[in-house]
Amino acid sequence: MTGGQNLNIVWHFTAPHSTTSFRYFITKDGWDSTKPLTRASLDLAPFAQQNYNGRQPSNPTTHPGTLPQRHGRHILLSVWDIADTENAFYQCADLDFG
Repeated sequence: MTGGQNLNIVWHFTAPHSTTSFRYFITKDGWDSTKPLTRASLDLAPFAQQNYNGRQPSNPTTHPGTLPQRHGRHILLSVWDIADTENAFYQCADLDFG
């Protein structure tokens, strides 16, 4: 990966839900990969967000984003916020910025 690179994140759903938003976070430079991932390891603001205001996303759906500048290995945390419950779904992916 390269900082500033465009990234398309694709979701395939087995059970669609009314959705508040999808938010995408990335770890800060200098985070400690030998320790459990915590909120303090992540940037506070998402680098990309798609709001649905209670609508169901198409299946599949794709969200564009631009990766922030980073170096080394990082974690991408995706949060799918459900509108009609207090639930959310979380996905993590490893990223290598060389």
